[in-house]
Amino acid sequence: MKRITLTIGLLVLLLIAEAQERNETDRRSRLTVLLETKDEKAVLSSLKKLEKSKTEEDKMLAYAYYSKIGNEEKVNLLNEQIVKVFPNGQLALQSKIEMIRQITDLADKDAKFQSLLRDNPDAPVGFDAYSMAMAYAAEGNLPKMNAYADFYGSKVTDQYGNKIDKRSIMAGLAPSLMHSKPEAAVPLFADGLDYYRISLSKPEEGATEDIRQQRRARGEQTYYVMLANYVEALLSTGRKEEALQIVAAVRHEMLTQENKENSIFLSLESAYLNALLANERYGDALPLLEEAYIKATSGRGIEEHLRKGYIAKNGSIEGIDTYLGSLTDAKQTHESKELMKKAISQKAPDFQLRDVDGNIVKLGDLKGKVVVLDFWATWCGPCKASFPAMQKAVNKYKDDVDVRFLFLHTWEKGSGDPTVGAKKYVIDNNYSFEVLMDLRDPATTESAVAKAYGVKGIPTKIIIDPYGQIRFNTSGFSADEEKAVSELAAMIEYAKKS
Repeated sequence: MKRITLTIGLLVLLLIAEAQERNETDRRSRLTVLLETKDEKAVLSSLKKLEKSKTEEDKMLAYAYYSKIGNEEKVNLLNEQIVKVFPNGQLALQSKIEMIRQITDLADKDAKFQSLLRDNPDAPVGFDAYSMAMAYAAEGNLPKMNAYADFYGSKVTDQYGNKIDKRSIMAGLAPSLMHSKPEAAVPLFADGLDYYRISLSKPEEGATEDIRQQRRARGEQTYYVMLANYVEALLSTGRKEEALQIVAAVRHEMLTQENKENSIFLSLESAYLNALLANERYGDALPLLEEAYIKATSGRGIEEHLRKGYIAKNGSIEGIDTYLGSLTDAKQTHESKELMKKAISQKAPDFQLRDVDGNIVKLGDLKGKVVVLDFWATWCGPCKASFPAMQKAVNKYKDDVDVRFLFLHTWEKGSGDPTVGAKKYVIDNNYSFEVLMDLRDPATTESAVAKAYGVKGIPTKIIIDPYGQIRFNTSGFSADEEKAVSELAAMIEYAKKS
């Protein structure tokens, strides 16, 4: 049975982002005024004054403006000028920090980080310090983890200007630590749970009731996610009976609540199921196993657990095949219902683009086929993470002349040739993808096809039926390759029958 570790570190990072954001409030407000000004002459006049200013803050504002609108030439020019005139200024420091962020070797990164801090003890690196603490937690290096956690705690405050409680900081690191040293993660989770229990017992602060409710909801989410992870850590250290008692009690309490948050309850259900299985309570686990199988929220090995649960309930294996067949039918019915909820019908905007070899591909020429559009970019981590599953989908339909996959490289960044980069990436990774280039318009800095299809983030996958109607529009990716391929195949088959 797959165990899903829920990351509370990301929730703690929200506090870091809030703290760092306060340092740039003035510049952001000035930038907003520039971006929202409709008078182009006034904007150009302001930019010229900013570029000629003798203060780095003004030049940085111009730099931020050009960066926001995608004027790479101006960005590079100003970057060079600012660093030259202010070698010890903000941008020079940011460049050094960014270079350190790109280092993949943790020991080298640590050495460069410490060198930077010796020269710039007040450098705005709270986020980076926390990231370093998480990286060392994942390695099980407790001294380094603690050192960076202490540094982070000394530099960053919450939204009220208060120091962040160390129990909260360390609990945020525990999910990373539990994979390398679960026995060390257990007390961090326990301390964190104590801290959040006390925090949730106090009235929430905030200017309005909506703000107070949002903050309380976030606090509750953090608490229950932490609790689910705590249970997993206990299981990892062999304390399986204790883990089951804890999660069963909290789950029972939550079942009595009328307005329980679904995502929170599901995280507890997952931990509860894992605890039941660890304690070999297969009969008690059977209803949860059945639901997980039908809703495809489980990993490999669930069939074996279902068999054990069936035997525990019925006393023998007799009738198991009929039982498993009924579950498979229920699973297919559920998948069909879920698919129908996602189905849409919108006219697909026509387009023509060149592939990485310069050949023109027109959507209009593909009428009669199901077309799968995958919007991606070489800089997009989630896009690339989805590609092994997409290759499996391409392989599945490689002999089907009525299905065509088009991978649209969009929103390019950097100074290199995006076509060369996209082609190289696909070849180097042995993907048999047909890649089209949705290049940015120099005048608008937008990728026309992505804009036409209303793409808000990548990866985005759009399935078009043989009549030119968009049937599905999905974003993000599933880390479960088999599930991702199965869902995409179901969408393709639905589009075929439209």
